[in-house]
Amino acid sequence: MAALRIKLPSARSIRLTAGLIMFTYASCHLISHATGLFLLNVIERIGHDIILAPWRTPLGLSLLLAAFLTHLGLGLWALYRRRHLRMPAIEAWQLGLGLTIPLLLAPHVTDARLGVLYYGLEDSYFRVLYVFWVLDPLTNLSRQLALLIAVWTHGCIGIHMWLRYRPWYGRHVRWFAAAAIALPALAILGVINAGWDTVLRSAVEPGFSSAHSPSPAQGADVAWLTFRLQLIYLVLLAGVLVLRSLRNAHERHIKGIEIDYRAVRRITVPRGFSILEASRWASVPHASVCGGRGRCTTCRVRVWRGLEDLAPPAPIELAALKRVGAPDGIRLACQVRPTSDVSVTPLLPATQPAGGWQLDIAEARERPIPALNTDLRDSVRLAAGRLPFDALFILDRYVQATSSAILANGGHIISVAGDGIMSVFGAHTNATTAAQQALAAAAAIWRNIDQISTELA
Repeated sequence: MAALRIKLPSARSIRLTAGLIMFTYASCHLISHATGLFLLNVIERIGHDIILAPWRTPLGLSLLLAAFLTHLGLGLWALYRRRHLRMPAIEAWQLGLGLTIPLLLAPHVTDARLGVLYYGLEDSYFRVLYVFWVLDPLTNLSRQLALLIAVWTHGCIGIHMWLRYRPWYGRHVRWFAAAAIALPALAILGVINAGWDTVLRSAVEPGFSSAHSPSPAQGADVAWLTFRLQLIYLVLLAGVLVLRSLRNAHERHIKGIEIDYRAVRRITVPRGFSILEASRWASVPHASVCGGRGRCTTCRVRVWRGLEDLAPPAPIELAALKRVGAPDGIRLACQVRPTSDVSVTPLLPATQPAGGWQLDIAEARERPIPALNTDLRDSVRLAAGRLPFDALFILDRYVQATSSAILANGGHIISVAGDGIMSVFGAHTNATTAAQQALAAAAAIWRNIDQISTELA
């Protein structure tokens, strides 16, 4: 009887799910703020009582809290696992913003939710905007603006890193970018408009200030709770950094792992490094589009020595390798942490060419495409006994006839070297349609060549 196998989600998928839940809440929060464009009463009745209402239920609060703690815990664990902090700029921004958000978030959480639940604060935009715009606008508004920018930028980077390999995302990325800019802009304008309405009503409406202003005792309780939450987070963060330092110091005192890049370099790194981390640590050029998340295969290497001593691929690595049909001996450098000496060769170039075709590897994705290569048989003999102008005229007619047939059938010419023309099909279609286009182009080339032969006979 076959054993029942349950596939558990990976830490990355759990972290992604938690991040998507919080990003959804952040989007609802910004939409709620944007209703302030219609003044204070609308932001309270529509934004607070309708848009944010599901998140204020016990289920919504529990889901949001679980997502936040999960995302934070897995983020700190990922920070601990890093052997060094050398990384591309976009990863550094995402990490830095992620570590800053809890500090900026603590005052907002204690005032908007914990203060309501435990200290009896009024649960409304009236009180929040009164505190922000009347009691201490400079401190509160600057802090909230920094929180909005940090949360939204961190979330948008994560969404982009997650979706950028999807073909449909590449086709609509401009709309995503427009929404990513428009939503926080409208939210800020809505808060400003509702804030001005709050200031005006507090000045002319009797009893408005006393009805929505927290008592000094409530303010002191919220401030003390904020300080404790920030202190707890700083202790956790400091603990992670201290543990990293102790682990790194321990690993430096034991025999390291030698990674031989064959014709490139041979380096020795502490145990626990992934091959990609070792490359970055030693400044060895190594392609990596997804930043070591196992979502692409650009960091893949061929393992020449030490393959039998490596741990078998985890599900996320195995799925990526199967997707590209990788043969035996190919592993993802970001997922492999050698425990003994290895010899590897990165399979994709880490730098762009100096001239000619420029490939934006940051937006690249792998896909099956047909390639069509044509050249003139015995082209040297064709030129023999003819004047140079005649030979060039024939070659030019051949290139025109071939390239026009390729372009007319949806192909892209990527190289013309003398009488050799290389083309590919399928940049904007599926593999089946691309293959049909390539065959149609080949037939059209034959027809065009036959016509030229008749004309020049």
